[in-house]
Amino acid sequence: MICDELHVTGVDEWTAVANSIVPMDHRYRDRDRWQVTLITQHTGSYNLLRWDQPGDRLAFRTPSNIRRGPADDFYWLVVPERGTFTVADDREITRVAPGQAVLIGLDQALRLGVPSSVAFGFQIPRTEVDHAISPLGARRPVFDLDSGLGRITRSVIRDTHAERSRLTGRQFNAVCDRTTELLCMMAVGDSTPQRPQLAETAEAVRRYVRDNIGVADLRLAAVARALSWSPRQLRTALEQAGTTYREVRQDESLRAARALLESPSTTLTIGEIAARSGFTVTWFSAAFKSRYGETPRDFRKRRLAETIDQPAPVVSRPDATAPAE
Repeated sequence: MICDELHVTGVDEWTAVANSIVPMDHRYRDRDRWQVTLITQHTGSYNLLRWDQPGDRLAFRTPSNIRRGPADDFYWLVVPERGTFTVADDREITRVAPGQAVLIGLDQALRLGVPSSVAFGFQIPRTEVDHAISPLGARRPVFDLDSGLGRITRSVIRDTHAERSRLTGRQFNAVCDRTTELLCMMAVGDSTPQRPQLAETAEAVRRYVRDNIGVADLRLAAVARALSWSPRQLRTALEQAGTTYREVRQDESLRAARALLESPSTTLTIGEIAARSGFTVTWFSAAFKSRYGETPRDFRKRRLAETIDQPAPVVSRPDATAPAE
């Protein structure tokens, strides 16, 4: 995982930084006194930003921006800590205040109103969301982060940022995977009070599979026995929670395989990783490409190249004029 900390004092520099993430057009209320403190944590899979911006700005995602940088392979979760954001297009305006979060796609034209604010931005691969819920399209789900799963999700995001210097890339990805699962549960309504036990059951199965990939029998009957359930009870509970054991096992196995593929210290071959994760080589390649958009071999090659090209872990440019957090 790479961590960067930037203290930007000037609209030209900030425009360049912002457009290196997602190309947009920008308008600033007070150009002469513009400054932002931006902290990023990122791997090849996820990106978590936190910014402290004293001034107001508008960001426009235009058709020309979209042609230049499609941004069609990820979503952004915007989590205000201070300041109320607006997201607008030709159809509607969505307002997002502290205690809420909004999930948006930037592959369509829209306008973002970014006030004087402190906020998090969490970039999530679309494959991690679209495999669990329908693609968002023009929808912009707004989540309540003041209670239930929402409050837990906000705490995880805050803690992931706070512990950034102590997390490895693999740990960061694992936490982001779990955060994305919570968002998907909220998006499909699993945060309602009458269903917490089903969510806990599904998570218990996921946790067992995750912890025992490559070291224990993960056939449904064996997992049910290990968790003191009958196969029928486990199957029924997962179906009522909106999934199946096959989906849970494949999901966790693919994530475990991805972690091995992107680890520079892993000496296992593609075939050995497939076998460890419970796949044949052919099935593994097809399932991995369907989920992550590239073959295991191409993914490993790209991540290795990114690791070689990565700069020093932390870049800090102290600025006495930057506001304290």
